[in-house]
Amino acid sequence: MKTTHQRIGALVLAAAVSAALLCPPALASGALSPVCDESYYATLDYYGGLINSSVVKSYQTNGNTELTDYGTYDEIINLTDDRAPTTQDGAVTFELGEDGPEHFYFEGKTEQPFRDLPWTLTLSYKLNGAPALAEDLAGKTGLVEIDLDVLPNPAAPAYSRNNLVLTAATAFNADDILSLEAPGAEVQLIGNLRTVLFMVMPGEEQHFAIRVGSNDFSFPGMVLLAVPATLGQLDQIADLREAKEKVEDSYDAINDSLDVILDTLDGMSGSLNTTANGLDRLNDARRTISGGKDHVYQNADAALADLDTLSDALEPAAGHLASASQALTETTQTLTDLTENAVALKPELESTRKIIQQIQLDTSSLRELIDSVESYNKSASVIASNLEDDFYYMSDQMDDLQSSLSALENTLSRISGMSTVDEITIEGMSIYELRESAAATANAHQLYLQNVPEAMRDQVTFQVFLTSPAVGLDAATAAQMNVLWNQMESDPDFWDKLDQADTVNEVIDGVNGKISEVNRLLKGIAKPTSQVVGDLQNLCYWLGEDGLSGDLEELSKLAASLLKDGKAHEGAASSLLNSLDELGDLAGRVTKNADTALDLLQSLDGTLNTYEPQAQQALSDAQALTDAATSGLRNSTAFLRSAESLLKDSGGDLDEGTRQALSGLADALRRSTTGLSQTDTIRAAKATITSLIEDEWNSHTGGDNNLLLMDADAAPISLTSSKNASPNSIQFIMRTQEIKVPETASEDATSVDTASQGTVWSRIAAMFRDFWHMLTGVFRRG
Repeated sequence: MKTTHQRIGALVLAAAVSAALLCPPALASGALSPVCDESYYATLDYYGGLINSSVVKSYQTNGNTELTDYGTYDEIINLTDDRAPTTQDGAVTFELGEDGPEHFYFEGKTEQPFRDLPWTLTLSYKLNGAPALAEDLAGKTGLVEIDLDVLPNPAAPAYSRNNLVLTAATAFNADDILSLEAPGAEVQLIGNLRTVLFMVMPGEEQHFAIRVGSNDFSFPGMVLLAVPATLGQLDQIADLREAKEKVEDSYDAINDSLDVILDTLDGMSGSLNTTANGLDRLNDARRTISGGKDHVYQNADAALADLDTLSDALEPAAGHLASASQALTETTQTLTDLTENAVALKPELESTRKIIQQIQLDTSSLRELIDSVESYNKSASVIASNLEDDFYYMSDQMDDLQSSLSALENTLSRISGMSTVDEITIEGMSIYELRESAAATANAHQLYLQNVPEAMRDQVTFQVFLTSPAVGLDAATAAQMNVLWNQMESDPDFWDKLDQADTVNEVIDGVNGKISEVNRLLKGIAKPTSQVVGDLQNLCYWLGEDGLSGDLEELSKLAASLLKDGKAHEGAASSLLNSLDELGDLAGRVTKNADTALDLLQSLDGTLNTYEPQAQQALSDAQALTDAATSGLRNSTAFLRSAESLLKDSGGDLDEGTRQALSGLADALRRSTTGLSQTDTIRAAKATITSLIEDEWNSHTGGDNNLLLMDADAAPISLTSSKNASPNSIQFIMRTQEIKVPETASEDATSVDTASQGTVWSRIAAMFRDFWHMLTGVFRRG
């Protein structure tokens, strides 16, 4: 057993010590400051509590004549020579002098590094599923579970929380165990040793379990090593963090731009409604003009009829020409303003067309999503039906379990202790008393043979001799001794039987001790077990038909009904999206027709603007030449009749085209505001994406772990004080107590002597020697 523990301890601890030795030493070059490597060694109890600990500091002096170290220590031990330190205000100083060593080591006893460890460590144990004390597990038969709980310590320094990686390792002799299970661990066979290795990343919470089946359980303890993660590959984490920050800045910029766009779209809704209202008023003006055109035509006819008499009334005609000139100017200006306003709508129509196309793309994606959701209806219905059956069966099982628990509770109430076994006695005498009496009787008989001649022994028997004045015993005692002597003389195995009776009594004492332990155990577990049974009965009631299982059964029925309703309305959403898609096509065509109408309106305005100066000049000339225009009136009459005919021929189309253009454009603008009302949905989707990105980043920067906060280039921080310069390396090496059957007295004494020899440095040196012997033993015997 001792050899097995040595081999297991060697294999596990050698990995930890090798990691500590791989830390590169500082190189001295000229007059440099001292360089330090710090190692924290701790022995933990079975449950992770600290028993004793020390920090060993290894200085490369680089020719310095004085070393100053900061920290609060319970005791300071020079491991190099006999120089005594001086301490003041948390500073420890060693005067090395000119002949100081190149390497200087000292030990400082302190518990502070253990409190600054970025995790809290807790171990617990179970035997066959029941909680057990580690002190009682040695040599036990069954399945032993070792649970290691590693929880982040928020009070630890930031460097330790973000950069230290913890490994926990142990090993078992494959020949001494029946089974080994360690979920989440790296389990390897080295020789005949099953090694188990766990790893905890910075800031991470972990719960590990090792389950070992054995007929003679032993446990070499858990070795824990915490070191900074400084491998070159970890630089990629810093690159990843930097890239993430750049992407995050870019995303924030895009996010801000999208907010501006959405705010602009929100503002466009009001502008589009205002424009649509303006178009409605223009349409009202068109309706007024259209309603009065017949009257204009009648007046024109009358005017044409009267042109023949205008020669006699040229002076009134001049006034009418001036009025006509003014009306033409106003009409041309009004139409020009109308055209400018209408043409300004072209960019809005183009934007509306693009938005409609984007909405159609979104409805296509939404249609695919709805089809996928509806495809799950059948399988969800089957699951809901199965759940209803399962909950019904669970309710029945809970009733059966409650009945079994009641029977178990009755059984526990009837458990009583076992009676002890009485020692062997003979006629009320213990074996010890009988042995003393037999020895006294044998001595008395020897005196009898010496003092009574053989010829007189028939007259003076052994019993008579005992009552003689030479011996002086009473008659009853003499009779008992005589009977005892006869028994001894007749039974040659008398003394062997006494020895056997002593042996049996010793066994009985051991049995009575075990019976007492069993009675104490029964007394200790009866009440807690009864309480657990009562709690389980209550749990069964709340999980039964009147509790959780009944509610869940009703919930599964409700889910089945809901899925049935969903099946009944399957396809309705897709039909709605198809209708919206067709509506988008219609709106797109309307905007194109509105573009065409605006082009026609712009062309009409250009025509009127082209001819308006000529008409004005004509009226001016007519007014100036009224007296000389008698002969030209007939030509003017013919011209006006032609103009009237032209207006009558084109007036209907112009009126109807203007009406359709204005009505369609107003309707299209109002419909566009419906799409703009979806900006809140876009904002919600944007917020969801932002939340997902931030949650994933936070998960690795303090949520689940500190993986993305690791910095392989960060300088280590001293284990004892931040006043110390950054050490070359730091490491925590810890081991819990082993569980084993006690060794022989001589081996125990040797272990105690070895453990008490020298300082921690000498013990570490001895530990390294033991590691080597145990490691070589693994490969010699493996």
